[in-house]
Amino acid sequence: MKCTLLLVLSFLISATGFSCRSISVTKSEHKPESSLKMQNNTISFSELRRVNSNVKLGQYSFIKDFSATLNLYSQLEDKKFSRSEPIPTLSENEYFLVLKPTLKKEKYGDIEVTKLEIKNNVLNVYYQEISNSEYILNKQNNPILILRVSGKAPLSAKLVLNE
Repeated sequence: MKCTLLLVLSFLISATGFSCRSISVTKSEHKPESSLKMQNNTISFSELRRVNSNVKLGQYSFIKDFSATLNLYSQLEDKKFSRSEPIPTLSENEYFLVLKPTLKKEKYGDIEVTKLEIKNNVLNVYYQEISNSEYILNKQNNPILILRVSGKAPLSAKLVLNE
C-alpha cells in the first residue's frame, strides 16, 4: 500500500515538473531574439524589457555604460512596488537601444521590432504597431521597448514604421 502511494506521488511530482518546463519554454518565447546578416556584418538583438510609462525619453536612445543604464531604470521604477526590475549589465561590444516611438496607427498599442539594419552608420529600426488588450483596457499609449544589441553603437537611428 505504501509503495503504491509513493509510486503515485512520484508520478504526480514528475508530471508536474514536466508541465512546468513546457510552461517556462513558452514564456521564454515571448522575448524574441533576432539576427540579420547585412554586408557580412551580423546584427543581433534581443528584447530586455517592455514597459508602458510616461517618462520623458526621445524616440530612441543608445545606452553604452552602466551609469546611463542605472539612470534609465531609476526613471522607469514604479514606486507602487517594493522590488524593481533587475538592472542589466552590458558586455563588451554591445549596447542597449531604448525605443519610445509616437504611435501613429494604434491609439493604445504596443510596438514590435521586425528588423535592424545599418546603412552609413545609421541604424534603421523597422517596427510595427501591434494591438495590446492590456494597454487598451488601461488606456496606456506610451510603449517603451529596451533591446540589447550586439556590435558598436552607430551615430544615429531612424525608426521606420512597417505598414
